[in-house]
Amino acid sequence: MRNAFVGFDSAWADSAPGAVCFAVFDGDRLAEWDLPKPARFCDARQAVKRCHESAPYTLVAIDQPTMVPNAAGMRPVERLACSIKKGVLPAHLNHALFGRSAPVWEFLDRLGPSEDPLKAQRADEGLHLIEVFPGLALPGLFPDDHCRLPAAVHYDPSKRERFSVDDWQLVASNILSCVQRLSLEPFVEWVAKQVENTMPVKADQDCLDALICLVIAIKWRRGDRDMEVLGDWRGHMVTPLSAKARNRIMEKVCQLDVPVGCGSWKLHDLVLSYFDGNHYDAFEWLSHPNPALGGKSPHERAGTPDGAQEVIDLIGRLTHGIPA
Repeated sequence: MRNAFVGFDSAWADSAPGAVCFAVFDGDRLAEWDLPKPARFCDARQAVKRCHESAPYTLVAIDQPTMVPNAAGMRPVERLACSIKKGVLPAHLNHALFGRSAPVWEFLDRLGPSEDPLKAQRADEGLHLIEVFPGLALPGLFPDDHCRLPAAVHYDPSKRERFSVDDWQLVASNILSCVQRLSLEPFVEWVAKQVENTMPVKADQDCLDALICLVIAIKWRRGDRDMEVLGDWRGHMVTPLSAKARNRIMEKVCQLDVPVGCGSWKLHDLVLSYFDGNHYDAFEWLSHPNPALGGKSPHERAGTPDGAQEVIDLIGRLTHGIPA
């Protein structure tokens, strides 16, 4: 059976390119691939379509918030990421990067993927998408003796005041080990050049992050034991966790009360279906106060023990034309 994997490091606003790469396996054999290269949302969408035409199962791992049912503040998973890594941007609908015209919504609406990580891991076919965050994933991809948590890894060359060539080569060398273990032979030479690159530019980092996304997608599909879902349908990140990284991140998970594990995506899927696959409209409805829920937003109400079912029942009534 053919399985395709796409790693997409988006640039969020699309004013500058991010990067994309993909790998298509025929059983255990790497049959098709595209090395990391700069890409905008339209380029990534074409890469996904090409892969899905070639393989009945396709998994996209995107470095981009894709579930944003909150009007303000941070999603729970971002509170966790922010406790580990400085500079994490909050994702909410009142942020300019997540307004109605944000390119991520067209990207998702036109592809129409399943966004449930558990389905992505178990399905035999279909187009699936998971959210990932290389900045959080890196400590889990490193062996324990390289784990930097809670300290950051400074490998972004656009931030010259903090950039470290040693950190760049640390990241690249560990990703080189990952692609070797995953039998991604055509990518080995590309990463090896990045290990030797002492003057990387932002485009190099975008491409390296796209490859990190690809590695995470393959590891998630394989069911590697070090993989975990942090967060839930309100926003999640699929990430690897080494033993030391797991211990440190789980401490933060408990402190911040962040869900762990796939949980249920039923509410997300029902709302999206009710709005005919329009992500922005679905999230806008979830984020606004609703009289049928005592003036609370569906997003807020669904976060309580019995609230999710109440919101599901409300969607059911609306679907059948029953006044709320």
